[in-house]
Amino acid sequence: MRKFMLLAVASLAAVLCVVGIASAVNPEQTLIVKTALSKAGTKAKPKSLGRITVQTPTKPAEGEAGTFATKTAVISFDKNIVLSASKFPTCSLTQVEKDETKCKTGSRVGSGSATAVFSGQTINLLIKAYNGSTKGTKLYLLAQNSAFNINKALDGTFSSASGDYGKKLTVKIPTNLQQPVAGAYATLTDFKTSVGGTSKGTPYAALKGCTGGKLKYKGVFNYSDGTSKTATTTSKCSK
Repeated sequence: MRKFMLLAVASLAAVLCVVGIASAVNPEQTLIVKTALSKAGTKAKPKSLGRITVQTPTKPAEGEAGTFATKTAVISFDKNIVLSASKFPTCSLTQVEKDETKCKTGSRVGSGSATAVFSGQTINLLIKAYNGSTKGTKLYLLAQNSAFNINKALDGTFSSASGDYGKKLTVKIPTNLQQPVAGAYATLTDFKTSVGGTSKGTPYAALKGCTGGKLKYKGVFNYSDGTSKTATTTSKCSK
């Protein structure tokens, strides 16, 4: 009897394992990064990249759109890229969401767009990027769509990376944007943001070197079902 019970438990565990694997989402996740300028300076005098554009296309597998959401995206930037957000005016997360028109001049450092699929509909979003910390550790991405009454900021945090990368940006998707209605997910299919500019002569993004003629980038995307995908890409640079 005990042997029979053990076999039954083992069989049930195997079935649950198969179901778990079968239910995991499997989108095609890519990462695209471009810079307006690509000439490297030195560590003492890095040269401006102009604007740096990050795009994260997500192509859900057939039937998966609207069944999952992106929870976080972690974008790592080449170690030769210098980000000087600490030199720019700031705007708080509260102010960005309450009335971004009252943010300090110069705190808006970029813009972009996004698309999501929710309940069979494609929702287009306008993205505005704001510098959020005098320490250069915060980037707030305000997502807006007046037709759907969306005005919510994504909280981005810069921190140190390792290996080929110098800095990484961790962006959290608010829960009410992941799942606007209980049981129904908004699946991001594209997110594109371009940041840059100068503050008192200091560029937001600059280049202090160029290794092998390429700058390396990595994106790690975590989804609502517990799975994740990693994508890498490069852009050209020269000395």
